[in-house]
Amino acid sequence: MAFISLSNVFFGYDADRNLLAGVSVVFNDTDKVAIVGDNGSGKTTMLRMLNGDVVPDAGQITQNASVFMLKQINAQEGKSGGEAQSDALARAFDSRAEILLLDEPTNNLDTFAKQNFFNRFMSYPFGAVVVSHDRELLQRVDKIIELANGAITVWGGNYDFWVAQKRILRDSMQAKYTDANKEIARLTGTLNIAQNMCQHHSAKQKKDKANRAAGSRIEVNALKGKSQETEAKRRAQIQKKLNAQIEIQQNLSTQMRDDKIKIPVPNKAFYSKELVRISDMCFSYNDKQVFNNFDFSLMGCTRVRLCGRNGAGKSTLLKLICGDLSPDSGTINVSGRVAYLNQNLSILDANKSVVENIMNVTGVLKHDAHAIAANFGFRGDASQKWVGMLSGGELLKTTLATVLGGAEQPDLLILDEPTNNLELKSIEILEDALNQYRGAILLVSHDEIFAKNINIDTVVNL
Repeated sequence: MAFISLSNVFFGYDADRNLLAGVSVVFNDTDKVAIVGDNGSGKTTMLRMLNGDVVPDAGQITQNASVFMLKQINAQEGKSGGEAQSDALARAFDSRAEILLLDEPTNNLDTFAKQNFFNRFMSYPFGAVVVSHDRELLQRVDKIIELANGAITVWGGNYDFWVAQKRILRDSMQAKYTDANKEIARLTGTLNIAQNMCQHHSAKQKKDKANRAAGSRIEVNALKGKSQETEAKRRAQIQKKLNAQIEIQQNLSTQMRDDKIKIPVPNKAFYSKELVRISDMCFSYNDKQVFNNFDFSLMGCTRVRLCGRNGAGKSTLLKLICGDLSPDSGTINVSGRVAYLNQNLSILDANKSVVENIMNVTGVLKHDAHAIAANFGFRGDASQKWVGMLSGGELLKTTLATVLGGAEQPDLLILDEPTNNLELKSIEILEDALNQYRGAILLVSHDEIFAKNINIDTVVNL
């Protein structure tokens, strides 16, 4: 059997944090494995290590398998990102490597191209290691390796299995957290009673001492000393148990940290009439006609998804509606407030803080901006982070805060491939946010599960 093994591997880009801290795992030529984890957890680093591009700081890597690595690619001259990705994937499968290393292989692929990839992936006769947030792909792997805080957890199944096991683990932690809280309350009560009794006994002994003769006081003081010593030991034991339960509670609280965000209820009704009306629109791009006498309408509070092959004009239509492009002929009428989130989340100013960006976009005062930031998980010093230094998930939450955090939410939210390059946790945060939002959505996405989870009710094929 061909394989690549990591044995007690350590690696870090700086001295402060190990991306991999004593990791041991084996990848072989019979399994299709996914590596998952938050942005910055070391997924791509591990993939590059398997390819020999990165050397560990300590530990051993043993490789006796041929490999082919597909890195994240950019669009090539004359080709769309989807076309370039499909060509690169074809080269990977044609390599017949014993272990394929695929970094975000479904990025930029349309629905047809993704299905073609899935077919070739499942029929590939050798092993594969993928880094991906695509849940459709994760459903097709044999096991999932989760990277977090320098350590790995191996889950022996696909995405559904992983989610189910994580839910069981979370329920177990919740039960332990509840038990810890009960024990903290019990021990705190016991400690309070012990302290009150100590004070009561001390007062009683003081009174008795005053009423006794001098000869008897020596005996009283001796008994008092022994009693105080015993009670002090008992209180110390209770305090030790209490401290242990508090530590358990705090550790569980950290592990169970909920990143869900809170979107305020707007103080006005959303625009319920026709938001977008396009009539007889024609548009050409680089001498290629994209739309010819195109008609389209979108009503308020509806959720519409644009579908079609790469190059069909989906992103172009979004830019036309937003006014970033102008039609050659025909009319485009847009009513209500519109917010456009492109793939780069470029609505934000990288040189300003989270709070300053919220103030700039929403127009609220600093105090209200802090309240909005807190609703989206930025509390205390976190609200002062520079946007240019944020992780992908933090960048998403800041963008959502500026667009959906204020009282004046948009009537129409336009999203262009919003899940590209987001880790799974951030995708779930986005889904939760969009399900709290009550305005209209116009979506371009090849993520079928995402579209289903945000309750798209109309599909328009271009």
